[in-house]
Amino acid sequence: MKDIMSAVLLLAAMSSTSASAAVKGELWEMTTKMDMPGMTMPEVTETVCMHRGAGYKPGKVPHVKNCKTTGLNVDGNKTSWKVRCPGKDGMAGSGEVIRHAGSMKGSMKLSSKDMQMTQVITGRRVGTCELK
Repeated sequence: MKDIMSAVLLLAAMSSTSASAAVKGELWEMTTKMDMPGMTMPEVTETVCMHRGAGYKPGKVPHVKNCKTTGLNVDGNKTSWKVRCPGKDGMAGSGEVIRHAGSMKGSMKLSSKDMQMTQVITGRRVGTCELK
C-alpha cells in the first residue's frame, strides 16, 4: 500500500512539474493576401503561436511547390529572407516583415520570366498561447 501511495504522489508531482514547465507564447492572427496582375486571390488568415518577442518566420509560398527559404535574418524587429522556387516555371524573390508590440506588416515579392506576385503580410497579436 505504501508503494502505491508513493507512486501516486510521484505521478502527481511529475504532472504538476510538466504543467508549470509549459512555455507561454504570443498568439498572432496572421493574414496574407497574394496580389497578381489580372488575378484576384482570397486572403488567408490563420493563428500562429510564437515565442515572446520572436521574429517572423516565413511560411510556404502558396500554390508553388519546392520553394526554399534562405538568408533568414532577424535584426531587431525586422525579419528578411530570400526565396527560390526551382523548376520549369521557377521563381525567385525576397521578403521582409517588421514587427511591433502588437502588430506586424510586410511583404514578399516573387517573380518569374512571365509573372510577378506580391504577398502582403499583416498580423496582430490576439492573446497568449502555450508553445509545444
